[in-house]
Amino acid sequence: MFRYMKILNKNFSGPTSVRYLSSFEKFKRWYRDLWYPKGPAPPFKHVSQLGDPTLRLKSSEVVLDELSSERIKNILLVLRGVMKHYKAIGISAPQIGIPLRIIMIEIPDSLVEKFGPETCKTREIVPTPFKVFINPVMQVKDFKKTLFPEACESLKGISAIVPRYRAVHVKGYEYDGSPTEWDATGWAARIVQHEMDHLDGQIYTDIMESKSLQVDLWKKINVHQGKILIKYNK
Repeated sequence: MFRYMKILNKNFSGPTSVRYLSSFEKFKRWYRDLWYPKGPAPPFKHVSQLGDPTLRLKSSEVVLDELSSERIKNILLVLRGVMKHYKAIGISAPQIGIPLRIIMIEIPDSLVEKFGPETCKTREIVPTPFKVFINPVMQVKDFKKTLFPEACESLKGISAIVPRYRAVHVKGYEYDGSPTEWDATGWAARIVQHEMDHLDGQIYTDIMESKSLQVDLWKKINVHQGKILIKYNK
């Protein structure tokens, strides 16, 4: 195919060559769409996975005057809905295909109970009510770094040890555009940093302890001889 294109371009100049290349591009798009059909447009009602170009973009700020628009209201509504559906403790707009600077955080009582008192004490995990930050800005308050396992709904089924600052201050805007700020420590500070990274096109694997990366179901995979189904939407 490439050789034929070379001959064609050598012997025929101008419109003929351009027409051929145009047709070839159309064929490529048709063939690609055949195997990768177009799905719903963002905001997605699922968490997109690494490989989605949006996860590697630097997100744009939300125009505060547009907070009352149906578009932004819908994005916020879908983001909150996906967060609840996945029972996520943190989520960012890029994870539903929207490159805007919005993050949400919540550590429910049920998660604290699941981890147990010993783990919660070690990792400084405490219940945290739902918080939304539009156009968040973060400042490090404690430069001491802690090393704990971290996972992400956009990298389903894996985790790794990730260094994070122990305490940060984050400020931004609420749904209605009113200013909000928060001092986060321990696990909450880890979540803030994780989500802030998403807004700049960064993933925890970029800063992880590389040899700690693991498939979380590796034991179950061995027990079931590899016959494991991983769902990307709960």
